[in-house]
Amino acid sequence: MLHQDQLRQDRWRYDPQQDPGRTLPSATLDDLAVLPARPGVYLFFGATDLPLYVGKSVDIRGRVRSHVQQPATRRHVQMITQTQRVAWLRTSGDLGAQLLEADLIKRWVPLYNRQLRKRVRMVSWNWPEGDDRPVLTDGQWVVTARTQFYGLFRNRRDAQMTLRDIATDESLCRRVLGLEAGSGRCFGYQIGRCHGACCGTESLEDHAVRARDAMERLRIENWPWPGRVAFRETNRHGEAGLHIVDHWHYQGSVERLEDLEVLPDTRGFDIDTYRILNRFIAAPCPSIAAIPIDGENE
Repeated sequence: MLHQDQLRQDRWRYDPQQDPGRTLPSATLDDLAVLPARPGVYLFFGATDLPLYVGKSVDIRGRVRSHVQQPATRRHVQMITQTQRVAWLRTSGDLGAQLLEADLIKRWVPLYNRQLRKRVRMVSWNWPEGDDRPVLTDGQWVVTARTQFYGLFRNRRDAQMTLRDIATDESLCRRVLGLEAGSGRCFGYQIGRCHGACCGTESLEDHAVRARDAMERLRIENWPWPGRVAFRETNRHGEAGLHIVDHWHYQGSVERLEDLEVLPDTRGFDIDTYRILNRFIAAPCPSIAAIPIDGENE
């Protein structure tokens, strides 16, 4: 257990470069009353500190009690039976809890978590302005946000299949899109499924406009700030925490901006952080404010 003064001092701090497993406050299943009834992340540990499960809640104590008292499945019962202690890390609200949960699951790959378990390197269609076609690139380059990316895929095959389907639906030229080799009229044009960008019947400019419009549903939102942003989240108790994100990459949480220097991290774009933050950005909440840290907005 940590001393209560230390808990109050470090309650919003999370540095992804440090292993919090051995320093977090924890309790046995017989002493759940000491868990805070506040937002945050909880962790079930088994024998030899094996990570069993990471979860998040706006009420840590209530959620853990429901796990213990009302296990939903046989697998759930097995997890509780193996649990030696429950640790927790408070956050200032639900946004911080979601970001932290996703990061810890990737860090520890807990036995009973089925989602968010791997930090997968993905690929994306990159289409710089002025080019005739998109090209596949490492999804990590999405962090640059200086060009337009469409879709995030686990492998090249999935990305190419998606683009082929779009080409079929919109009568786009697979050859011009780089999905087929050859020159002259493509097979699609011969059977009426291509408007002729491969042979000059349709201009490459018009074809590119139609293709970009068709791919719009896959477009990845560019990071709208020049650099790092601190998302200040305040809960109903007046407590606030700062969640540091740079180009859809969660770097950790601190209580004061002065603590930022402890959070540098070289990992790239993270799809879970992207999805979590976009939900909050799409539905602005008065308890969350974005504070740009680096540079100035254009």
